[in-house]
Amino acid sequence: MPVYKDEQRKTYFFVVRVKQNDGSTKQIKRRGFKTKKEAKEAEAKALIQTETNSNITFRQAAEGYFDWYKVRRKKSSIQVIKNILYNHLIPEFGVSKINLITPKNVMEYQNKIIKKYSPDFLMKIHTTLSAVFNFSIKFYGVKSNPARIAGNFEVEPNKRLNYWVFEEFKQFISVVDDLMYKAFFTTMYFSGARKGELLALQWNDVNFEDNTIHITKTEYNREITKPKSKSSIRFILMPTHVMELLKKLKQDAEKTAPLKPDYRVFGSFYSSLSTSTIDRRYEKYIKASGVKRIVLHEFRHSHASYLINKNCNPLIISQRLGHKDVAETLNTYSHLYPSQQSEIVSLMENDKIF
Repeated sequence: MPVYKDEQRKTYFFVVRVKQNDGSTKQIKRRGFKTKKEAKEAEAKALIQTETNSNITFRQAAEGYFDWYKVRRKKSSIQVIKNILYNHLIPEFGVSKINLITPKNVMEYQNKIIKKYSPDFLMKIHTTLSAVFNFSIKFYGVKSNPARIAGNFEVEPNKRLNYWVFEEFKQFISVVDDLMYKAFFTTMYFSGARKGELLALQWNDVNFEDNTIHITKTEYNREITKPKSKSSIRFILMPTHVMELLKKLKQDAEKTAPLKPDYRVFGSFYSSLSTSTIDRRYEKYIKASGVKRIVLHEFRHSHASYLINKNCNPLIISQRLGHKDVAETLNTYSHLYPSQQSEIVSLMENDKIF
């Protein structure tokens, strides 16, 4: 729920409707907060019910958590959490009293689904379950977190990365016969930018003098949103041949109408290419080229692999990909770095002590 500013009093206020256990709703309006942050904190407390924990079911706690979550996170994240809550956790624990759920109950649920889903998704289910209990401890007076006590699924996450080496990308791009898509796929491969970041790109984000693209936003469901994180905001220096492609794309667009700075680069006017059209074209080019299929997000892995094979500094790779720090890059791509064991041993061979 949004927080509002009272222009007359120069203070902040909020209005929320809180679900009651009997199914009815109660409107709460509070004024007089000096800062927006204070109003937000008070709003979070108002969003949950004031019943004692013995009267709260898991469904009520989960819905209270989701009400809190969905006004603070990106739409893409909200959809993931909604799916986990309403399609997995609430069907399992929904009618149970939140304070009566035990670590054993959590463990039994883990045993039931451990073979059904990927390790990464299982861990996401667990972290969401744990978040509901932590929320309940904070706002409903629940005493402990049985998910934390039970522990996460002890399964190895999927570390396999699929990507194209440069020759495979050349094979793919050689059959792309449309300038728009040739520019899109080439920019993705040589920048490491996310698909949503490129779809949100506007012409004022492209600097042909410095050969850079400026990533400041992303797109989800045809709407421009904030980037994934602060580190996602970055300038990416691009090779000349990619910038030439973008220049041709711009010149081509200008044949139709004068180009405004906030028009989309990959699309027309204020609209980006639709993801369904991109997917359809991509499948067509995959079949025509005969190259192995990777998903579009794996163009980022391909870019990282390309730079690693050229012995690029991990810090530079981290900055190009928009990672929060170099540790994230090394954790993701360390196995792609060639082993230097033999090189190290050869150095030690020169320091004989006998």
